[in-house]
Amino acid sequence: MSHITISYHYVDCNRKFEHYDANRSFFQEYYATRLAAEPGISCHVLDIGCGHGTNPTISRIQHVLGEVDGVDPFPVVQPHPLIRQRWTCAMEEIPVPSNTYDLAYSYNVVEHVVNETSFLAKTIEVLKPGGVYWSMSPNARHPFTVIVRIMQALGIKYLYRRSIAPQANDYPAYYRLCNATKVLKAIEKLDLPVSKIDFFLIPSVQWDTFFPRRLRFIAHLIDRVVVLNAPSMSNIFMFRMEKMDTGPRDGAAT
Repeated sequence: MSHITISYHYVDCNRKFEHYDANRSFFQEYYATRLAAEPGISCHVLDIGCGHGTNPTISRIQHVLGEVDGVDPFPVVQPHPLIRQRWTCAMEEIPVPSNTYDLAYSYNVVEHVVNETSFLAKTIEVLKPGGVYWSMSPNARHPFTVIVRIMQALGIKYLYRRSIAPQANDYPAYYRLCNATKVLKAIEKLDLPVSKIDFFLIPSVQWDTFFPRRLRFIAHLIDRVVVLNAPSMSNIFMFRMEKMDTGPRDGAAT
C-alpha cells in the first residue's frame, strides 16, 4: 500500500443538529459538485447501479456530462434518457474492454456489493489509466447500518418496508465497501493499480425518515448525543479512487 496516497476528509462536521436538519440535501450537492469538477466527467462515463429512474446525481450534473453508459443488475422498461448504453448485469459482468472509461461513479450502490474485491477489480479494469471512480453510500459505522443488519438477520426487513418505510430497498445490504478499512483491504488483497484514494465522511440527519414519524425523536437523540459528536460515525461515506497512470492517455503524443 506504500504506493497509494491516502487522504481522509471530514466535511461540514462539528455543527449542531439544527444545521444539518436545515441542510438535508447537502451531501447530495457536495457529491454532485465533486463529480462535476472531475475532468473525466465530460468524456466517457459509467454510471454503476444506474437504477430504474432518475438518479439524483445525474440530475445535478447533466449539464457537464459527456457520453454516459450504465450498468445495473435489474432490468428497466425505460432507461434514463441520458444513458447511452445500458447493461443489465452485475458490475463484475459488464462486457466492456479494459481502459474504456474516464470516470465511473455510483450512488448508494456499494453497500449491496457481495464480493468487494471482484467489484473493485472490475471497476479499476474498465477505467483508463488516470481514470477516477467515485462512490457514495451509508457509512458502515453509522447506527443506521446496524439497524438494517439486525432487521435482515431477523428476517423482518420486508415487513419493515411494507408497514413503515416503503422507500427502503428490498435487497440485502452488506456494507463491505462502506468504510475506509474495508476498501483498503480489498485494494491490497489484489494489489490493484490504485495511485490515490480519498475518503470523505459527511454528517446527515436524513436517516430519521426511515423511522415512523412519531419515533423520529429516537434518531434525533442518537444524532445529538452520539453521531454528530463523532465524525468517524457520520452518516455519509464517500471515496474517490484514482487508477494508476502508467503511460500516455489516448491521443497523447508519445
